[in-house]
Amino acid sequence: MSVVSYEQLRAELAPCALHEPAGGYAPVPVTERLAQAIWFDQRLKRDGLQTADGRRVQVVSPGWWNLEAGPDFRRAVIAFDNAKPQLGDVEVHLHSADWHQHGHTRDRLYDNVILHVALWRRGEQPATTATGRALPQLLMADQLDAPLDQLYDSIDPESYPYDLDSHVGACEPALKPASPETIAALLEDAGLSRLRTKARRLTRWIQRAGIEQALYAAVMEALGFKHNKEPMRRLAERLPVARLRELPAVQAQALLLGVAGFLPERTVAGRDEATRRYVKRLWDVWWKVRDELADRLLSRDEWRLAGLRPANFPWRRLAAVAQLLAAHWELWPKIADALDSQPEPKRAARLASLFTDLEDAYWSGRFSFGSKPRPEPELLIGAARARDIVVNVLLPVAVAQGKLLEQPSLIEAAEKVFAAHPPLESNALIRFTAHRLFGQRVPPRLLRTAARQQGLLQIFHDFCLSDRSACERCRFPELARQFVAKQVAS
Repeated sequence: MSVVSYEQLRAELAPCALHEPAGGYAPVPVTERLAQAIWFDQRLKRDGLQTADGRRVQVVSPGWWNLEAGPDFRRAVIAFDNAKPQLGDVEVHLHSADWHQHGHTRDRLYDNVILHVALWRRGEQPATTATGRALPQLLMADQLDAPLDQLYDSIDPESYPYDLDSHVGACEPALKPASPETIAALLEDAGLSRLRTKARRLTRWIQRAGIEQALYAAVMEALGFKHNKEPMRRLAERLPVARLRELPAVQAQALLLGVAGFLPERTVAGRDEATRRYVKRLWDVWWKVRDELADRLLSRDEWRLAGLRPANFPWRRLAAVAQLLAAHWELWPKIADALDSQPEPKRAARLASLFTDLEDAYWSGRFSFGSKPRPEPELLIGAARARDIVVNVLLPVAVAQGKLLEQPSLIEAAEKVFAAHPPLESNALIRFTAHRLFGQRVPPRLLRTAARQQGLLQIFHDFCLSDRSACERCRFPELARQFVAKQVAS
């Protein structure tokens, strides 16, 4: 067996191209990350920037660096010729042919790309999206503001995107004089605004369908995380809680898996005995109702499975929902009881336990139909996801219900749990917004509560997400200055 070194693995996973400098120094290994850093910093001759077919390009904003699946830069603002600036995504490669070689032509994640950026030309095939739209292409090599080997020497790709003080927002100098206490107050205020915004949305759900259906739909949406929120919510509409909540868990699973499009064929060779028995039980239920539910079925294409951790596969989430309905067929009284009767420090943990205590004879030990049983059970809903549901679903529902029932004590209890809740898992939007507001000077303890994290997310959605001016016309810096001044005066 051949020995594979780390350098060999690195070359396969992160290929680079060798560039021969004009001065005769050692060849420069140019990686795609270096090309991304050049685009991010706009180390280009910006006055005369052109696409490969001769169109003038004005980069209002290069976009924010995306560290998750999809295009390299999100929400860039770019104008072509004298047209109005466009908002969209940007993908960066070493060579123009990489767009096709990386499969982006068929990938719907790249449908919002408005510009393909490559360092060098290779091949003549135009870049197109999955919808067939041709993309303008910008070749950077002849439009750099310095020789490539000098850029290589001066740029440290490992510092990108957040370990440097460039690319901060216009709000950073406005917040620089503020004390940690003032910044904490600002984030908590924004976080409370986010809680109440979610509550207003859920108020409409409760008024339209009742508290239990609203809770069920919101939990389903949350269990879809960001990739499968839409199909999970549609499934909740097509199979309402009233249809499921008095069924044994396996019967509810049969209906959920059947309508979702995940029920396997009735007989498939090679399955272990436990899987054969489980699938038979599902089909014993499903064949009786499938004609009745035929017009409610979701297509398998509506679900996104690529890139998911096996523990997060939607069929495991649906099994958890069935167990949740069987264990707590009326969820709201459990939530109200946890907020009312538990000692205050234990309320968040009690709410989370409604989800982490769920078990299933088949799915606690497997990730998919017919997969080998795991030596140790895996939680159907892990602790991190349960805490996320508490903050983003249960507490906003409690605020909404408190307003509808005119129970201020319920609202106060939910807001207290929210204010003291420990931080959730960080994500790209939290890191992006923290860097825009504070650069590298974010004290770790500043984000020690979920409420402050939620505050960053609210600021992002209220300001960063809607700004197309690269901060020039954003109102948040002035609002931040006013907030700081008011805190100092008080």
